[in-house]
Amino acid sequence: MDAMEPEPEGPSEGSVVGSMSVHSRENSQDDASDSGSEHLYNTDHESDGELEAIQRGVARPPLVQKVEKLMTDLRQRQERFKRRRDNLAQSVSRGIRKEFLQQQERIVLRSKQMAKKLQSGRSRAWRHKWVFALVEADFVVTAFWLGKSPETFYVYFTAQMAVVLLVKIFDYRFTAQHYFLLDFCFFSNACTLTWLWLCPTSGWLFNAVEAFCGVLAISVPLFRNSCVPHDFARISNAYVHYPQLLLVLSVLWSCEGDLCVGVEAGYSERWSSRIFHAWSTYMTWAVVYASVIFVFAKNRIERKRRSTLYNYFAHELGFTNMLPGWLRGYSAVLFMMGHQTLFLTGLWFIFVPFPVQVVATLLAIIVFFHNGGRFYVDHFWKAHARNTVLYLDAANNIMTQAKDTGSHSSLESRNTDDSPH
Repeated sequence: MDAMEPEPEGPSEGSVVGSMSVHSRENSQDDASDSGSEHLYNTDHESDGELEAIQRGVARPPLVQKVEKLMTDLRQRQERFKRRRDNLAQSVSRGIRKEFLQQQERIVLRSKQMAKKLQSGRSRAWRHKWVFALVEADFVVTAFWLGKSPETFYVYFTAQMAVVLLVKIFDYRFTAQHYFLLDFCFFSNACTLTWLWLCPTSGWLFNAVEAFCGVLAISVPLFRNSCVPHDFARISNAYVHYPQLLLVLSVLWSCEGDLCVGVEAGYSERWSSRIFHAWSTYMTWAVVYASVIFVFAKNRIERKRRSTLYNYFAHELGFTNMLPGWLRGYSAVLFMMGHQTLFLTGLWFIFVPFPVQVVATLLAIIVFFHNGGRFYVDHFWKAHARNTVLYLDAANNIMTQAKDTGSHSSLESRNTDDSPH
């Protein structure tokens, strides 16, 4: 049997595997080098798989386009959201603004209705009656307290001033006259309350408070403080002047506790020191008042035409027009100098004996009551005279009409009698 010739041997499995491994290593090295070079030219969004797909010719959109499309969609959604948010905010703000304006209109309408109601004749009559009753009750309580317990009268004075000052603040603010709260009389009462409750042992404050009584006593006849109990505006102007006189007299008459220490400390000073204590305290007010009225708030006062004590003297009373032409530009300085002269005129109060202080206080109170009596008498006399004239005019008109009617009827009857039958 012929022996079969052996087929030519091909590469063995080992050689094939070895060669494949060699080729795979070479290909992997080549691929690594190629991929590294490709990454230098591709964007950050590309990957090796996409590069391989492009090299193989697979037709699908690039990742960059997808990302750009997503970013575009996101921007559009953000813009739509922003427009919706702005529209919502505008609609909400318009609604809130509309509601706020409506609420303000309702408040203004109610305020006008309340002001109209308060200014009606019935409301004013009701208010005047109650103010009259309270003021008369205050006169009785003040007299009783001074006689019964003068050493504790400062307690009642404190309650009295608290009510008066709070009501004056509300009244001046409501009538846009709040710059009157900077007047010296309010400062004087504030110093008195400070001495009573915060610094009762201070001789400095006592000297200032006692010295202020002089200018307050002069202010009663000067400003024509009137005892008009039904009119709160008039009676409250008097309440910031004469009650402090009664308080100081009650403390000098009979004091208790630390107030006695303050009185003794004030009287122990030399007369020059007492004057300096009073004058320096007054100058504190003068500097503050002049700074606010003539410097810081000057434009606001002129623009809004607010009332002040200076405007009252300078314009309403015509003080500026009485000055020579070359002095009218210094009317503010002259006003402050005149006020300080008034204060210095009242310094005598701290040097006169206690009985003289009592007499001066009584004179101020008598002028206060006299001005009130003159107000009522003049008012009712003028009203009576006016009503009498109106009554006489009406009676004359009625009599004239009756006379004319009677003469006319008599003529008609005569004509009727003379007519032919």
